[in-house]
Amino acid sequence: MEKIILTDILNGLKNNEFKMYLQFIVDSKTKEIVSAEALSRWYCPNKGIIGPVNYIGQMEESGLISEHDFYMFELACRQLEKWKNTEFKDISISCNFTRITLSEEDCIERLKKISDKYNFDKTKLAIEITEDAIEKDRENAQKNVVLCKDLGFMVYLDDLGSGYTSLSNLCDYPIDVVKIDRDILLKTNTPKGEALFRGIVALAHSMDIAAIGEGVETEEQNNLVSQSDCDFIQGWYYTKALPLGECEAFIKNYNAV
Repeated sequence: MEKIILTDILNGLKNNEFKMYLQFIVDSKTKEIVSAEALSRWYCPNKGIIGPVNYIGQMEESGLISEHDFYMFELACRQLEKWKNTEFKDISISCNFTRITLSEEDCIERLKKISDKYNFDKTKLAIEITEDAIEKDRENAQKNVVLCKDLGFMVYLDDLGSGYTSLSNLCDYPIDVVKIDRDILLKTNTPKGEALFRGIVALAHSMDIAAIGEGVETEEQNNLVSQSDCDFIQGWYYTKALPLGECEAFIKNYNAV
Protein backbone atom coordinates (compact mmCIF):
# COMPACT_ATOMS: atom_id res chain seq x y z
CA MET A 1 0.00 0.00 0.00
CA GLU A 2 1.34 3.36 -1.00
CA LYS A 3 2.39 5.67 1.83
CA ILE A 4 0.23 8.79 1.79
CA ILE A 5 1.04 11.98 3.67
CA LEU A 6 -1.94 13.60 5.40
CA THR A 7 -0.96 17.01 4.04
CA ASP A 8 -1.26 15.64 0.50
CA ILE A 9 -4.79 14.42 1.24
CA LEU A 10 -5.77 17.82 2.63
CA ASN A 11 -4.36 19.54 -0.44
CA GLY A 12 -6.13 17.02 -2.66
CA LEU A 13 -9.50 17.81 -1.11
CA LYS A 14 -8.81 21.53 -1.33
CA ASN A 15 -7.74 21.33 -4.98
CA ASN A 16 -10.55 19.02 -6.16
CA GLU A 17 -8.10 16.25 -7.04
CA PHE A 18 -10.57 13.51 -6.08
CA LYS A 19 -12.66 12.42 -9.04
CA MET A 20 -15.84 10.38 -9.41
CA TYR A 21 -15.78 7.11 -11.30
CA LEU A 22 -18.92 5.06 -11.95
CA GLN A 23 -19.38 1.29 -11.96
CA PHE A 24 -22.66 0.37 -13.58
CA ILE A 25 -25.24 -2.06 -12.22
CA VAL A 26 -27.58 -4.06 -14.46
CA ASP A 27 -31.00 -5.60 -14.06
CA SER A 28 -30.43 -9.35 -13.65
CA LYS A 29 -33.28 -10.24 -16.02
CA THR A 30 -33.21 -7.59 -18.74
CA LYS A 31 -29.46 -6.85 -18.39
CA GLU A 32 -30.26 -3.15 -18.84
CA ILE A 33 -28.11 -0.60 -17.00
CA VAL A 34 -30.24 0.72 -14.16
CA SER A 35 -27.83 2.38 -11.76
CA ALA A 36 -24.20 3.05 -10.90
CA GLU A 37 -22.03 3.19 -7.79
CA ALA A 38 -19.99 6.37 -7.40
CA LEU A 39 -16.39 5.49 -6.58
CA SER A 40 -13.49 7.74 -5.67
CA ARG A 41 -10.12 8.04 -7.39
CA TRP A 42 -7.40 10.49 -6.44
CA TYR A 43 -5.57 12.27 -9.26
CA CYS A 44 -2.49 13.19 -7.25
CA PRO A 45 -0.05 15.48 -9.11
CA ASN A 46 2.96 13.75 -7.50
CA LYS A 47 1.87 10.12 -7.55
CA GLY A 48 -0.62 9.77 -10.41
CA ILE A 49 -3.97 8.02 -10.00
CA ILE A 50 -4.37 6.51 -6.52
CA GLY A 51 -7.09 4.00 -5.61
CA PRO A 52 -9.25 4.40 -2.48
CA VAL A 53 -7.65 1.48 -0.63
CA ASN A 54 -4.62 3.73 -0.25
CA TYR A 55 -6.35 6.67 1.40
CA ILE A 56 -9.85 5.92 2.74
CA GLY A 57 -8.52 4.27 5.92
CA GLN A 58 -6.27 7.22 6.66
CA MET A 59 -9.15 9.59 6.05
CA GLU A 60 -11.24 7.68 8.58
CA GLU A 61 -8.49 7.74 11.20
CA SER A 62 -7.70 11.44 10.68
CA GLY A 63 -11.31 12.64 10.65
CA LEU A 64 -11.25 13.71 7.00
CA ILE A 65 -13.62 11.03 5.71
CA SER A 66 -16.72 13.20 6.12
CA GLU A 67 -15.31 15.89 3.86
CA HIS A 68 -14.59 13.23 1.27
CA ASP A 69 -18.08 11.68 1.58
CA PHE A 70 -19.87 15.00 1.14
CA TYR A 71 -17.56 15.98 -1.71
CA MET A 72 -18.42 12.80 -3.61
CA PHE A 73 -22.10 13.28 -2.78
CA GLU A 74 -22.05 16.69 -4.44
CA LEU A 75 -20.43 15.25 -7.56
CA ALA A 76 -23.22 12.67 -7.73
CA CYS A 77 -25.91 15.35 -7.31
CA ARG A 78 -24.29 17.40 -10.07
CA GLN A 79 -24.23 14.41 -12.42
CA LEU A 80 -27.87 13.52 -11.79
CA GLU A 81 -28.87 17.10 -12.58
CA LYS A 82 -26.86 16.88 -15.81
CA TRP A 83 -28.62 13.64 -16.78
CA LYS A 84 -32.10 14.93 -16.03
CA ASN A 85 -34.22 15.12 -19.21
CA THR A 86 -31.60 13.17 -21.19
CA GLU A 87 -31.44 9.55 -22.35
CA PHE A 88 -29.62 8.77 -19.08
CA LYS A 89 -32.38 10.12 -16.82
CA ASP A 90 -33.48 6.71 -15.52
CA ILE A 91 -30.04 5.77 -14.19
CA SER A 92 -29.63 6.24 -10.44
CA ILE A 93 -26.37 6.75 -8.55
CA SER A 94 -25.44 5.32 -5.15
CA CYS A 95 -22.98 7.33 -3.10
CA ASN A 96 -20.89 5.75 -0.33
CA PHE A 97 -21.20 7.09 3.20
CA THR A 98 -19.27 5.75 6.16
CA ARG A 99 -21.16 5.35 9.40
CA ILE A 100 -18.68 7.84 10.82
CA THR A 101 -20.16 10.50 8.55
CA LEU A 102 -23.74 9.35 9.11
CA SER A 103 -23.15 9.65 12.88
CA GLU A 104 -22.39 13.36 12.73
CA GLU A 105 -24.89 15.83 14.12
CA ASP A 106 -24.95 18.04 11.03
CA CYS A 107 -25.06 15.20 8.50
CA ILE A 108 -28.66 15.70 7.36
CA GLU A 109 -28.30 19.47 7.30
CA ARG A 110 -25.29 19.17 5.00
CA LEU A 111 -26.96 16.59 2.77
CA LYS A 112 -29.99 18.81 2.34
CA LYS A 113 -27.93 21.94 1.74
CA ILE A 114 -25.88 20.25 -0.98
CA SER A 115 -28.75 18.43 -2.70
CA ASP A 116 -30.96 21.55 -2.71
CA LYS A 117 -28.37 23.25 -4.95
CA TYR A 118 -29.22 20.84 -7.76
CA ASN A 119 -32.40 20.04 -9.65
CA PHE A 120 -32.87 16.28 -9.91
CA ASP A 121 -35.17 13.47 -8.80
CA LYS A 122 -34.02 12.66 -5.26
CA THR A 123 -35.16 9.05 -5.60
CA LYS A 124 -32.41 8.62 -8.20
CA LEU A 125 -29.76 9.09 -5.50
CA ALA A 126 -28.98 6.40 -2.95
CA ILE A 127 -27.05 6.71 0.28
CA GLU A 128 -24.89 3.59 0.43
CA ILE A 129 -23.95 2.68 4.00
CA THR A 130 -20.43 1.27 3.92
CA GLU A 131 -18.68 -1.12 6.27
CA ASP A 132 -16.78 0.63 9.07
CA ALA A 133 -14.55 -0.52 11.87
CA ILE A 134 -15.28 2.76 13.65
CA GLU A 135 -18.81 3.80 14.57
CA LYS A 136 -18.99 7.06 16.50
CA ASP A 137 -22.66 7.12 17.42
CA ARG A 138 -24.83 4.20 16.29
CA GLU A 139 -28.07 5.72 17.55
CA ASN A 140 -27.44 9.00 15.73
CA ALA A 141 -26.44 7.13 12.56
CA GLN A 142 -29.70 5.20 12.58
CA LYS A 143 -31.69 8.40 13.11
CA ASN A 144 -29.88 10.16 10.28
CA VAL A 145 -30.47 7.29 7.86
CA VAL A 146 -34.20 7.53 8.57
CA LEU A 147 -34.00 11.25 7.85
CA CYS A 148 -32.22 10.46 4.55
CA LYS A 149 -35.39 8.63 3.55
CA ASP A 150 -37.41 11.71 4.52
CA LEU A 151 -35.29 13.73 2.09
CA GLY A 152 -36.31 11.30 -0.66
CA PHE A 153 -33.08 9.31 -1.02
CA MET A 154 -32.88 5.55 -1.34
CA VAL A 155 -30.76 3.63 1.18
CA TYR A 156 -28.38 0.80 0.22
CA LEU A 157 -26.52 -1.46 2.65
CA ASP A 158 -23.10 -2.43 1.34
CA ASP A 159 -21.13 -5.67 1.88
CA LEU A 160 -23.91 -7.72 3.49
CA GLY A 161 -22.47 -10.97 4.79
CA SER A 162 -18.97 -9.69 5.52
CA GLY A 163 -17.12 -8.02 8.37
CA TYR A 164 -19.08 -5.47 10.37
CA THR A 165 -22.19 -5.50 8.18
CA SER A 166 -24.44 -7.98 9.98
CA LEU A 167 -27.96 -9.20 9.28
CA SER A 168 -29.23 -7.12 12.20
CA ASN A 169 -28.60 -4.05 10.06
CA LEU A 170 -31.66 -5.05 8.03
CA CYS A 171 -33.75 -4.31 11.11
CA ASP A 172 -31.74 -1.35 12.37
CA TYR A 173 -31.87 0.73 9.16
CA PRO A 174 -34.65 1.47 6.60
CA ILE A 175 -32.91 -0.41 3.80
CA ASP A 176 -34.19 -0.41 0.21
CA VAL A 177 -31.38 -2.46 -1.36
CA VAL A 178 -28.70 -4.79 0.03
CA LYS A 179 -25.44 -5.51 -1.74
CA ILE A 180 -24.35 -9.10 -1.15
CA ASP A 181 -20.62 -9.18 -0.52
CA ARG A 182 -18.30 -10.73 -3.09
CA ASP A 183 -16.97 -13.14 -0.45
CA ILE A 184 -20.42 -14.76 -0.36
CA LEU A 185 -20.49 -15.01 -4.15
CA LEU A 186 -17.08 -16.73 -4.18
CA LYS A 187 -18.48 -19.47 -1.94
CA THR A 188 -21.24 -20.34 -4.42
CA ASN A 189 -19.00 -22.97 -6.03
CA THR A 190 -20.12 -25.26 -3.20
CA PRO A 191 -23.71 -26.40 -2.48
CA LYS A 192 -23.73 -24.72 0.94
CA GLY A 193 -22.31 -21.50 -0.50
CA GLU A 194 -24.92 -21.39 -3.23
CA ALA A 195 -27.66 -22.08 -0.67
CA LEU A 196 -26.31 -19.22 1.46
CA PHE A 197 -26.39 -16.78 -1.46
CA ARG A 198 -29.91 -17.79 -2.45
CA GLY A 199 -30.99 -17.66 1.19
CA ILE A 200 -29.78 -14.07 1.60
CA VAL A 201 -31.68 -13.05 -1.53
CA ALA A 202 -34.83 -14.77 -0.24
CA LEU A 203 -34.43 -13.13 3.19
CA ALA A 204 -34.07 -9.69 1.61
CA HIS A 205 -37.15 -10.21 -0.55
CA SER A 206 -39.16 -11.38 2.48
CA MET A 207 -38.42 -7.94 3.99
CA ASP A 208 -39.31 -6.07 0.76
CA ILE A 209 -35.65 -5.33 0.11
CA ALA A 210 -34.02 -5.70 -3.32
CA ALA A 211 -30.63 -7.38 -3.70
CA ILE A 212 -27.50 -6.67 -5.74
CA GLY A 213 -24.91 -9.38 -6.32
CA GLU A 214 -21.46 -7.74 -6.10
CA GLY A 215 -18.17 -8.80 -7.64
CA VAL A 216 -19.55 -10.78 -10.59
CA GLU A 217 -16.60 -11.51 -12.86
CA THR A 218 -17.31 -14.74 -14.74
CA GLU A 219 -20.08 -16.10 -16.93
CA GLU A 220 -20.71 -18.84 -14.37
CA GLN A 221 -21.19 -16.29 -11.58
CA ASN A 222 -23.38 -14.15 -13.82
CA ASN A 223 -25.61 -17.12 -14.62
CA LEU A 224 -25.91 -18.13 -10.98
CA VAL A 225 -26.84 -14.63 -9.80
CA SER A 226 -29.29 -14.23 -12.69
CA GLN A 227 -30.98 -17.52 -11.83
CA SER A 228 -31.12 -16.93 -8.07
CA ASP A 229 -33.83 -14.22 -8.19
CA CYS A 230 -31.21 -11.63 -7.23
CA ASP A 231 -32.49 -8.34 -8.65
CA PHE A 232 -29.32 -6.64 -9.87
CA ILE A 233 -25.73 -7.46 -10.81
CA GLN A 234 -22.53 -5.44 -10.35
CA GLY A 235 -19.03 -6.47 -11.35
CA TRP A 236 -16.23 -6.62 -13.87
CA TYR A 237 -18.22 -9.09 -15.99
CA TYR A 238 -20.12 -6.02 -17.22
CA THR A 239 -17.71 -3.19 -16.56
CA LYS A 240 -14.97 -1.91 -14.30
CA ALA A 241 -15.30 1.51 -12.69
CA LEU A 242 -15.05 4.12 -15.44
CA PRO A 243 -13.94 7.76 -15.38
CA LEU A 244 -16.95 10.04 -15.57
CA GLY A 245 -15.89 11.32 -18.99
CA GLU A 246 -16.17 7.82 -20.47
CA CYS A 247 -19.51 6.84 -18.94
CA GLU A 248 -22.00 8.25 -21.44
CA ALA A 249 -20.19 6.70 -24.40
CA PHE A 250 -20.06 3.37 -22.56
CA ILE A 251 -23.82 3.44 -21.91
CA LYS A 252 -24.58 4.23 -25.55
CA ASN A 253 -22.30 1.46 -26.79
CA TYR A 254 -23.71 -1.01 -24.26
CA ASN A 255 -27.30 -0.21 -25.26
CA ALA A 256 -26.43 -0.53 -28.95
CA VAL A 257 -25.30 -4.16 -28.64
